[in-house]
Amino acid sequence: MELRYRGSFRRDYNSIGNKELIKALKKTIVEIKAAKNTSQISRLKRFKARSHNWYKIESRTVHGGKIYWILCVIRNNVVELRRVKPESFFKKNY
Repeated sequence: MELRYRGSFRRDYNSIGNKELIKALKKTIVEIKAAKNTSQISRLKRFKARSHNWYKIESRTVHGGKIYWILCVIRNNVVELRRVKPESFFKKNY
């Protein structure tokens, strides 16, 4: 799948200080790039607070620490990554 990044995603990603979490996010991004369709992306769920194109992808550290969600928009074969924030952020703001 084709991958696009928004500026808000890059800012969120660069502000993460946990090295384990960065490795988990990189692994998730590689998985998205390798996927041929949305059914091959693990932990992909429709984001109920938005329209039918908005999805969230769960990413967590190896030792079961913090859960981060990647907010993305999927249209045709293009995945646009919008935000990456902790689970609690999305529960409060979306």
